[in-house]
Amino acid sequence: MKAFPLPKKDIRIKELIEIMEQKTLAIWAIDCLERFMPYLELNYPNEERPRTAINILKSWINDEITMWEARKYCWKVLAFGREIEESDKVGCQIVRACSHTLATCHVPSHYQGVMIYTLSAIQYQNMDRENVKELMEKEKEWQINHLLELKE
Repeated sequence: MKAFPLPKKDIRIKELIEIMEQKTLAIWAIDCLERFMPYLELNYPNEERPRTAINILKSWINDEITMWEARKYCWKVLAFGREIEESDKVGCQIVRACSHTLATCHVPSHYQGVMIYTLSAIQYQNMDRENVKELMEKEKEWQINHLLELKE
């Protein structure tokens, strides 16, 4: 399996992150992750940890729970990622993105993990396609543009 380097961090997103409100970043992370959730829900229909993580983050966004309560669940999501890391590279990357999504409630810079792991999932899922780099770049552009939309 030939691996491609992930796209380099984009200065546009770094600059946006520095001025964005933390809860807006959390909303953005959820929106990015939601584009990949159908894969997990199709392949692991009885697995609740990723969806629970999203719901926990939404509760934090809505001031229903504290950051300390929310971030505790990250380890449960990561445990699922470890369970499937050998058998399902795509799913594992999405689960890692899920953990970073939830972790944005603790440290906003976890947004980087959301982008890196979703792009990595695209890479693993499309290894045999000639346009894998293009697919990854297209997703990165969507993510940046969506963050710009949320800024407005």
